[in-house]
Amino acid sequence: MPGTDYAEETFALDEDSALVMDRRRVEGPGLTLEDGLERAGPLVGAALHDGLNAEETADRILDAAVAVVHLDDVAVVVFRRVDE
Repeated sequence: MPGTDYAEETFALDEDSALVMDRRRVEGPGLTLEDGLERAGPLVGAALHDGLNAEETADRILDAAVAVVHLDDVAVVVFRRVDE
């Protein structure tokens, strides 16, 4: 958006870690933001523990959020680092 400043951050993901960006999947009319974040954290942790790749992790998040009704667009982006 014009006139908006966005902070920049550079970092490296640790081995077997992930960065998950979630738009409108953790909250909705039936779920507060705080409750949604409490649900999403363990889902991501379990996905990492299970060795899921980025696409499988995003699918798990989306599948678990089906019960929450959303009236807006949604997006989940997962960056997954796996060193072999």
